[in-house]
Amino acid sequence: MSAAAEGSSTRERILAAALAAFAERGVEATSLDAVATAVGVRKQTLLYWFPSKEQLLLGVVDHAVAELGARLTDAVLAAGPELDHRIVAVVDATFRLGTTHPELLAVVREVARLGPPASTRLATSVEPVVSLAAAALARRSGDAVDEARGRSVLLGAGAQVVGIATEAEVRADLGLPADLRWLRTRRRALLASLRASLA
Repeated sequence: MSAAAEGSSTRERILAAALAAFAERGVEATSLDAVATAVGVRKQTLLYWFPSKEQLLLGVVDHAVAELGARLTDAVLAAGPELDHRIVAVVDATFRLGTTHPELLAVVREVARLGPPASTRLATSVEPVVSLAAAALARRSGDAVDEARGRSVLLGAGAQVVGIATEAEVRADLGLPADLRWLRTRRRALLASLRASLA
């Protein structure tokens, strides 16, 4: 492996370990030492890539948004031109992410809770994804949905999904894990809300 590829791999491993730790324990309860240990590197190696915990958190935000954006974009592109098919594709892709990569949604929630500068970075990082999606909604719906309304609907849907993920975690903690029926009910409610907002 070349030095550049190895360095990139180390950086990606650090981001993955930090993402998991921040999602599981929260940012404040996660030390740089713990992240370095999880990756199997010295703390100095971590600090080479991310000079502070804040820089590591900002890197994790960028990484998480890129991952979310890529998955949602892929879902929309695979759905075809119908607006309703795209809405269903985005909701289903988000629910899949919540099931297969819950740490992504947990970090979004954690960053929103922390406030600036992390939440500002989240807003800045997610802006291009939201803008593209809002423009696609506007194009697909003709005059029915302008971009500003599309942005509002998308941000509201994102907040609902993070809320659903949080509810699932609380249910699991209380011994009432989210089953398929519960997930289907939440999915139907979210789709109905989105469709009503875009009608």
